[in-house]
Amino acid sequence: MVVIMKKIIILSRVSTAQQSLESQTNELKAEAKRLGYSEKQQILVENVESAIKLREEEREGLQKLKQYIENDKTIDCVICWEPSRLARRQAVLYSIRDYLLEKKIQLYILNPYVKLLTNDRKQIDTTASIVFSLFATISENEMSLKKERFMRAKNELRQQGKKFGGSVIFGYIKNKDKFIEPHPVHSPIVSAIFSHYVEDHDASLYSTYMWANSKYPDVFPVLPYTKAQRKMKHLFDTPIYWEGNWCYPPLISQELHDKAAEKAKNSRSLPRFECKHNWLGRGRLYCKECGNMLTPVGGNTHAYNCCTDKSHSVTINIDAVEWLLWEEAKVAANIKAMTSNVDTIVNTRTQIEEKKVLIEQYEYNISKLKDKQQKLLNIYLEGNITKELFDGQNSNIIKELNIYNTKKDRTTAEIIELNNILENPNSIDVEKINYEEVDNFDTKLEIIKNVISKVWVEKVDRKMYSLDFEYNGVIVPQVGHYIYVARNQYKRIYRINEDETKDLIYEDAKTYKRDVTGKYTRNDLPN
Repeated sequence: MVVIMKKIIILSRVSTAQQSLESQTNELKAEAKRLGYSEKQQILVENVESAIKLREEEREGLQKLKQYIENDKTIDCVICWEPSRLARRQAVLYSIRDYLLEKKIQLYILNPYVKLLTNDRKQIDTTASIVFSLFATISENEMSLKKERFMRAKNELRQQGKKFGGSVIFGYIKNKDKFIEPHPVHSPIVSAIFSHYVEDHDASLYSTYMWANSKYPDVFPVLPYTKAQRKMKHLFDTPIYWEGNWCYPPLISQELHDKAAEKAKNSRSLPRFECKHNWLGRGRLYCKECGNMLTPVGGNTHAYNCCTDKSHSVTINIDAVEWLLWEEAKVAANIKAMTSNVDTIVNTRTQIEEKKVLIEQYEYNISKLKDKQQKLLNIYLEGNITKELFDGQNSNIIKELNIYNTKKDRTTAEIIELNNILENPNSIDVEKINYEEVDNFDTKLEIIKNVISKVWVEKVDRKMYSLDFEYNGVIVPQVGHYIYVARNQYKRIYRINEDETKDLIYEDAKTYKRDVTGKYTRNDLPN
């Protein structure tokens, strides 16, 4: 029996803009009228949105439906074309079903024609429950089959050497049969660019782009320096041009690429002039005021300088700061070596815990699938579905069970391997280096780069500067904070402790050695 003042929501939805809502909406309106709801009692919710890609909270139509129900107590019914108009994902479909049951809102579905709730609206109708269960299973299976068909078609095209989607790389063209072939105009340009870069001794990435601009202005328009260099670098870093792949044929020879790569490597690493000295601090010291890198200057100056602005000009002695760099690097490197094993053990234990959670999830999924299998069997034994439908659904459940059992077994084996690592800690020992005996410049430089990221230098007072260290992946007990003072022809470095006290650690060429407790003693003093 329909109460005249009650209202009905007409939920009409299509997945794409190419589909029409009109015919669906008209039939729903006619059915609502047959149920006793006049046009004034009908609330229309029309939407074009995906029911498989979007989560429930992203579905605009469902959110509108809920908003109407929450704000209008006279709504007692919802009508839609078929279950797929509500959702194609099991979680969303069951969520909407439970929401309508909680609110005691009747739901009519036209295809197949069912009503969700019993007449007293206290529970779900038996027929509706079966329809929801079957549709949810079939719908997700249908989406799975679509994905499988898409991947199968994709793999078939790949095996045939055809391009199946996405844009085509510069220098190539896709023909009507979906095969990639060299572009008649652009492919010779790629080869010419590589050849010019190799043959012109003075060519750089930017000059090569400008050469390409003069030869092919329609393809390579005038660009700012940075964009032009980046575009040319991208072309030189595209391996398809010399390696090719399953659908792209190579455009240049491997030999031509190797020559270009060798030239690019040398042009990046070799300076324009020979340096007379090697500097450990090059690229590590930065002015905190302006952010610029400090530059080492030899000769009588013999210092790292920042001359951006006289108000914060920085000048610190090379010998002093490089001694400090190496001392701090040795300490940080030793800490990193000592903590490597600890980090590995902690990471291993974390991996074990994460994999245990995965196994619990797999076991939960297996349990749910077995329950689903038993329910499907009960429905079949009651005669509510055919043998063909039962066999198909049961086969899909068995496949999913096999997948989760395989994952569970594999994860269990991985946990056993990780436990073996913990039981044999010697297998993860890190090779330790006696940094005190390192004398080679390249080795020292590599160690410094490995543990020290930056050293910020800030002017504190006249000829007084603070030096603050940043580290690469090293957690030190106390961050390196130092004061460099160059007054009265003396050059001193003080270490600032956590309690703000100072320790003199460097005075001209008289250096101080740090012991295991962190204290410094001067090398030229008797024990």
